[in-house]
Amino acid sequence: MQMNSIPTDLTWKTLYSGDPQDGWLHSGIAVLSDGALAFEAPGGGALMMMNPIDGSSSKVAVRASVLHGITAVDGRDELWICDPGVYSGPPAGQVLLVNRQGEVLRKIFRPGLLPDDAPTWKPTSLAIHHGDIWIADGYGESLVHRIRPDGSTQTFDGAASGTRFDCPHGVAIDTRAQEPLVVIADRGNERIVVMTLDGEYVRTIKSSQMVGPSSIAIRGNHLFVTDLFGAILSIDKNDQVVVHVSAAKSERGEGWPNRIVDGLEVAPEVVEGAVNSPHGIAVTSDSRVIFTEWYLGGRVVQLY
Repeated sequence: MQMNSIPTDLTWKTLYSGDPQDGWLHSGIAVLSDGALAFEAPGGGALMMMNPIDGSSSKVAVRASVLHGITAVDGRDELWICDPGVYSGPPAGQVLLVNRQGEVLRKIFRPGLLPDDAPTWKPTSLAIHHGDIWIADGYGESLVHRIRPDGSTQTFDGAASGTRFDCPHGVAIDTRAQEPLVVIADRGNERIVVMTLDGEYVRTIKSSQMVGPSSIAIRGNHLFVTDLFGAILSIDKNDQVVVHVSAAKSERGEGWPNRIVDGLEVAPEVVEGAVNSPHGIAVTSDSRVIFTEWYLGGRVVQLY
């Protein structure tokens, strides 16, 4: 159900609203080289490929349970997908490299272990820099792994920051300065953790306005962050946090991110111009911010 608009300092456009009957949208989002958007089809098991200009889309089957983290490979029609599998117990999750037709080109298991030895591997996000692959295991062991091109690995638990990670949900490469850095949305600890490309701890970014940081994308001189509990945020080079879009309601109601009606879980009454449960995020080449929302059916929104 659409309601009256709530003002935001960015122009809002809903690009996609899923059918709640199809299931949850628990999706990342990526922008392909031709500008097409790739996100999870509600219910999982497939990608939606959308032209954001005319709204046309197609559905591509992928052998994954949840297309939770989606990362485009620069200059190629390939996508990395972090599939956490089921959220407790086996089977373990997986990380897949797929082409535009959904065909699996490569598969990554938990670094250091054989696939059957890692039932708690629940990867949620992935970032790439000069051949290094950074994977956040947000729903499993709360670790961040770095896989180098030669196959060697490093694993980080956040302890160097003074606090171990608690659901490191999102990972990205911060390219705003001359020396790139790794930024991690450590959701359970309500913070962003910054590390060097060698994994050395640099600093922590916290704010009373940031209570559930989930995914990160770069837009000019700012990090844009989805806060799952109700905001689209940006962080400038001085680590100042600004709220660009707020939640429609100040309190999360029963059944959030959905709602309960007559004892049944149904989709929320979402509002144009205000968020419910923002999840994945990406930025286009012309600086449009695209994000997904996590609930039955879900939606994809553009800010510009």
